[in-house]
Amino acid sequence: MNGSRNMQGAGLIETPGADGWMADARLYGLLFTGAVMAFSLHALMGRDLGWAAVPLAIIGNATCGWSWLGARALFQPPDAARQVWPLALVMGMVAVGAFLQVGDASEPLFRIAANVLGLVSSALLALAMIEPLKGWRSPISPSERRFRLVFASGYAALLAVAVLWVNGAPSGSVAADSGATIKVACALAAMIGMGLAVRYRAANPFKMPLKERRPAPAAGDDMLAERLLRLFREEATFARPELRVADLARLLGEAEYKVTLCVTRSLGFRNFNHLTNHFRVAEAKRRLTSPAFAHLPILTIALDCGFGSIGPFNRAFKAETGMTPTDFRNLHSTHRHQC
Repeated sequence: MNGSRNMQGAGLIETPGADGWMADARLYGLLFTGAVMAFSLHALMGRDLGWAAVPLAIIGNATCGWSWLGARALFQPPDAARQVWPLALVMGMVAVGAFLQVGDASEPLFRIAANVLGLVSSALLALAMIEPLKGWRSPISPSERRFRLVFASGYAALLAVAVLWVNGAPSGSVAADSGATIKVACALAAMIGMGLAVRYRAANPFKMPLKERRPAPAAGDDMLAERLLRLFREEATFARPELRVADLARLLGEAEYKVTLCVTRSLGFRNFNHLTNHFRVAEAKRRLTSPAFAHLPILTIALDCGFGSIGPFNRAFKAETGMTPTDFRNLHSTHRHQC
């Protein structure tokens, strides 16, 4: 109980979902270790392995996939929903890799599969490096920021050596002649790094910042909120192009900071733009479902509701309704016809 209070006092909270992501990180770390060992054996011994060469090559081809899943689990917000498609993607890569090991290299499908696997593998390598940088601007602790920076930097350095330097080395150079050995060394270094990262994360769970609590409304805020809403509902002030807080403050005869506090504290909107977009989208929804406006293009409706262009309108509309204005209009038009 005391630990929970201390955590909250520091402005951080560890969510129950952290245990699930930690279990995923351990699992993917083990799978990555197995894939690296298989890759290393196959790269150094090749066909000398006999019948074991093919299965080791198949397992080793999945190193980039497991590294991405491991990085994703390490840096995923604890409350994020666990999805199936990332694991399905990596398992699909394993299947394609198996096809390439046993298929006929002269078939067109073989070349297509090889190109697709190469592109996906390269993309996952890049994503594994990007994962720790997601949410970089969020209020994370200095130690968490350092951990992410070290992980991303180390990963980038290994990619630069194993992919950019070795693959781009001219024939006869040291990098070209020792390419397999260098790649194995980089893979083993990545394996050790992943193990250390998993161990660090187990001892230092990712803690999410607590949501800032809104202060209680001050005296007079409710009256100001009613006056503001009256301007929007009765005079459609929100529809004025490029409406600003200063404009609304002048109309209300109040200081700008009071209007801003009213918007965020009393009315509960994130900011002034969130407030205006909410009312603009509400009016757009009314017009998109009204037969009286059925002849108007969506752009005209967007402009009449106060949006400066179609792009911001589409984004705000989808954020409020979960669908585009066109889909919204078509859906309600279909309902009218059915009735």
